Amino acid sequence: MNSMIDYIKATTSFRDKGTNIIPHLCNPDAVFSSGWEKYYLEGCEKLVVWVNPSLQLLRLEGSIPYYWQGHNFSFSKGSFLEAINYISSYLNVDIWKAQLQVFEYGVIVESSMKPKDIILHHSAIPHEKLLLNENQKDRGNYRNWKDGNVQLKMYDAGRNIIYKQGLDRRQIIHESGWNDSEEYLKWEIKYLKPEFLNRGVALCLYHLMNKGWINVLKNDVLNQYKRLLPMKSIIIPSDKKDLSAADILALTFAEQSINSGMPLDSLKKMLYSRINSIPDEVLTSADKAARKRQVKILLEKLKESPESQWDLSEHIQKALDSE
Repeated sequence: MNSMIDYIKATTSFRDKGTNIIPHLCNPDAVFSSGWEKYYLEGCEKLVVWVNPSLQLLRLEGSIPYYWQGHNFSFSKGSFLEAINYISSYLNVDIWKAQLQVFEYGVIVESSMKPKDIILHHSAIPHEKLLLNENQKDRGNYRNWKDGNVQLKMYDAGRNIIYKQGLDRRQIIHESGWNDSEEYLKWEIKYLKPEFLNRGVALCLYHLMNKGWINVLKNDVLNQYKRLLPMKSIIIPSDKKDLSAADILALTFAEQSINSGMPLDSLKKMLYSRINSIPDEVLTSADKAARKRQVKILLEKLKESPESQWDLSEHIQKALDSE
């Protein structure tokens, strides 16, 4: 899988073209009091074209992969180049000079685990101040985190194809490398203010084809992922005698604690403190000492996994290096 550009929203001037672009478009879908007119470019999927004749501005909005090939499972740099060159030629406007208001850039990674399980085991690092947005109907198959500059999106790419694409389109996607028996997860950055990548200076569409800027985007895809925290886990014992109901409760509680920033040693102190808080008429000093020994035995069995099984860092890096 390779990294790819998906949705874009970009605006350019057509002053040097007069109003010659209008005949290239069909009747407007809508006309607004602001002076903007809404058109569509017909492709595999529609692409929105906004035109403001009085200001002589044109805005392109939509998914270039969906417009050009009908899906966003994979989309090469060459295909993006062909698509924008075609649109520029058709509209008689140099779209490459358009300034980017919004764009998406990301990768699809293959996984041995179900994407839903991976997604549900990620959260934002608290000091990153990312707001989690998720819809109950997505049932863990899609999550996004947002701040003022970016929206970080993680979703089940294979499920997306099955639910959104017909059989004919799926066959085309098969030819692009999709295997419906494999698991695919998409990690994507939606740049809400692309200029933050360029010290406040607007980025143009042509920057996305520049080798230097492609490297910037690749690095940022990985850096943005590092703003999330893949859950750590406790190693599950292989012997069922070490998996009593009490052991399972301790394992579950310990995982939740370490993923909220509390190490196992601190968890033990917290449980000891809770035992001490119970009135002496309920638990005597001897009872409390016995309960603490039981807690100590339970927690000493637990071993924290050195690495998170949910961490996608290597998968993302591999996808970025595959071009």
